[in-house]
Amino acid sequence: MSNKSPKPSKRQKKRFLEFFAKPPQLRSAFYITSRYLAGIHVSSKDKQVNRYFILPFEQSVVEPSFTRENITDKSALEERLKEGIEKLHLSDKKTACLIPELSLKAFVFSFESLPSSTEEKEKIIRFRIKRQMGFFPEDARLSYQEISSRKEKKLLVSLAKDSVIQEYEAFLSQLGLKVRFLGSPVLGLYNVFNNPEDGNILLINVERESLGLIAVLEQEISLYRQKPFALEARAESSADQLAENIITEVDNTAHFLEDTEKQSIDYLYMRIGSLSGADKIYAQLEDRLTYALKRIDVARLERLNAKEREILSPLIGQIL
Repeated sequence: MSNKSPKPSKRQKKRFLEFFAKPPQLRSAFYITSRYLAGIHVSSKDKQVNRYFILPFEQSVVEPSFTRENITDKSALEERLKEGIEKLHLSDKKTACLIPELSLKAFVFSFESLPSSTEEKEKIIRFRIKRQMGFFPEDARLSYQEISSRKEKKLLVSLAKDSVIQEYEAFLSQLGLKVRFLGSPVLGLYNVFNNPEDGNILLINVERESLGLIAVLEQEISLYRQKPFALEARAESSADQLAENIITEVDNTAHFLEDTEKQSIDYLYMRIGSLSGADKIYAQLEDRLTYALKRIDVARLERLNAKEREILSPLIGQIL
């Protein structure tokens, strides 16, 4: 069977770019994970968070996947989503939504030069994705944007299956929400992250089932990684196993960057999206990692307590 993806129509391209290009000015955002649903609303005057919620699920309602349906318990998710919408008191139903890291793919590609033609540019990007993944998925749509680089052309590329995107969009729209942007949580963190250090960093977002990671070398995005965790690390009681998984991925990434970029990591900035056990995980990481470890803390959320700030921080980067 051919792996060639059907060529998207102009309408499909426009619609898909609405999800993955830089979002329009929005005042609300939701974050769907397997363990909780979160949301924020900012005031029109000072852009401060004036309403928010964090609602846990009794059991997993989403099984993040790039290829398959994601929502496994629609009734539980609908119940929580209705509760969240009510808490935000939305007058404007236009919103952004973050979906799990494993529901999409993202890449950082470098080029000496790129053609000006959009069609030729997309051919090159598709070739690079196929070389990295081994295939270019059917029914896939991609979006890309040029990112700052002093030495070369560099693109941040997002790839998702239409069927997965439409699943989330349809579910949200049936409750009256008008989704204008879908994105990944680690990119939400990057959008709001202000690096105060001069050294190289890894910006890391951890959920129970996965890790999303961006390497920033010499103030430029150089690498984007998404890694699933083993099933035994996903239980709420498995802080030890989760810490072990994080350490493995950090070490593997650091060694990869040393080999390929001849650069070493100086700092780790991390967010752990766990409703419980995060302090224990951080303590283990601080004991065993050789890098300076700092927890993400977003100034615009200063009115909230530490756990609320940590859970909600990716959302701020998508609407401000």
